[in-house]
Amino acid sequence: MAQSTRPDTASPASSSEPASLLGTCADSMGLVVAPTTGRFEPATGTGRVRAGQLLGHITGGRGRADEVRAPVDALLKNLLVRPRQLVRRGQALAWLDVSPA
Repeated sequence: MAQSTRPDTASPASSSEPASLLGTCADSMGLVVAPTTGRFEPATGTGRVRAGQLLGHITGGRGRADEVRAPVDALLKNLLVRPRQLVRRGQALAWLDVSPA
């Protein structure tokens, strides 16, 4: 009996991601998302960032300022929102190139 293979899943030894994503920008792209709703105030420009580095704040009412930090070591490619733009919790703020340097 011939063995059937599914093209949409990777072998368990190679990766836990679907094979349809392997070799795509999904391998090297990461997003920074807003932890809360408010206005985004960037603290840094593009360039290399370290995991935990402060990228900005989400400011809200009553003096609230929630930190936005880099989730991993990466190259901060660009912001996806304008400074002081109103953003919602979970909205993408910036994109990262997480491929090895």
